Amino acid sequence: MPDQRTPLEKKLADLIGPPLYYCSDCLRAVQVTPIEGREPDVVRPCGQQCGHQIIAPRKAVAVGEGGMNLPTRLKVGTQQLLASLTGRCV
Repeated sequence: MPDQRTPLEKKLADLIGPPLYYCSDCLRAVQVTPIEGREPDVVRPCGQQCGHQIIAPRKAVAVGEGGMNLPTRLKVGTQQLLASLTGRCV
């Protein structure tokens, strides 16, 4: 299936970053609601029976023995805040 994103969704992905969860087939954002003790609820714009993978891009932070220094801690905190506000992996 080709890229089904709208021009606005493509522009946001280029400027801000990809959505926190998206379908590997149509590349559109997927709503994932975690539920304690069972599989999360997934709402796909391409249909529930799509069957394709859900991509969840994340930036990994590796910390050594001494922990993070202050500038790195501020950078990571800012990225986490922006990701929670925008719903995108910033």
